[in-house]
Amino acid sequence: MGEQLVGAKTEAEILQALARTAYKRDFESEAALILSVLSDKDFPKRDREARINFLADSIAARGVVTPRTSRDIYARERAMERKKSPYKIVRHEYYVECSYGYKGPAHYIACRRCGAEIDFLPEVLMGRGPF
Repeated sequence: MGEQLVGAKTEAEILQALARTAYKRDFESEAALILSVLSDKDFPKRDREARINFLADSIAARGVVTPRTSRDIYARERAMERKKSPYKIVRHEYYVECSYGYKGPAHYIACRRCGAEIDFLPEVLMGRGPF
């Protein structure tokens, strides 16, 4: 299917290539988009894997954005995945000011003296709480 799809010059040829796959119904409405990607001047000519990735990244947005923008979005996503830290937070600590009068570090997400729990409303965490 791959060579027939890459060699397609019309939407009918693309539909014919897709007809032999399980993806026929998924992509039959995208034939024009696929044809525009295959005729893109930047479409890889030799490397099979590069062609697959180029086509997949280009049509992933299903025409909501241009194929070039779709490729850019996926390139940014992959770059962010590579930059993710291998580390994770294993403990977090809170400093509390309790109405009881205690000021200091929390103990198990509560006041050390009276046990009042920390309210995790977004307003409180962002410093716009009811105080």
